[in-house]
Amino acid sequence: MTNSPTKTLKITVIDATQENIKPYGHLLGDDVSKPGLGIPFYQERVLEGENIDFTYRGTATFRTAKILPGYPPIVWLERHLHMTQMFIALGQSPFIMVLAPPNHTHGENLPDLNQVQALRFPPGHGLLLHLGTWHDFPIACDRPVVILTANSDEVVTALSQMQSPGEMNQGDVYKISLPKRLGYEIQLDI
Repeated sequence: MTNSPTKTLKITVIDATQENIKPYGHLLGDDVSKPGLGIPFYQERVLEGENIDFTYRGTATFRTAKILPGYPPIVWLERHLHMTQMFIALGQSPFIMVLAPPNHTHGENLPDLNQVQALRFPPGHGLLLHLGTWHDFPIACDRPVVILTANSDEVVTALSQMQSPGEMNQGDVYKISLPKRLGYEIQLDI
């Protein structure tokens, strides 16, 4: 049996906006969403926004990760069906996310590579994923970036129990190898 060579899908990195992020999740930035929540304290100096719709199964887990700069080929995408994972850049560095829209409600088990995008998030901004959004871990641009990640304990446990990189379907993690499943790797066109 002959293995066919892995093809490269080049995608251009574009800046994340409220509009282009809609298929994947919600942009979190330097303003509150729908200010006016009726909390009576500090009304002269605080605009309370609505709750962020972070959902998860089990116990919530918040952690930080420092990502070093570089643009590796993207060979993994994963999704979560019971958690709206959140990534927020702390500090003054931007980050990139490679994303494909959720398709599990149509019975799909692989991402649609025709809909993959690479979005750059400004420093201090973040992303709340929709359930089932395909994604890789954030990528640092030209400087290291610290990311605050909101997860579920079952996701962190499943990932940390892996002995080596590989496909997985355990806990709330469904992770696939793009070369193995689709014959592609993704390269960012900066």
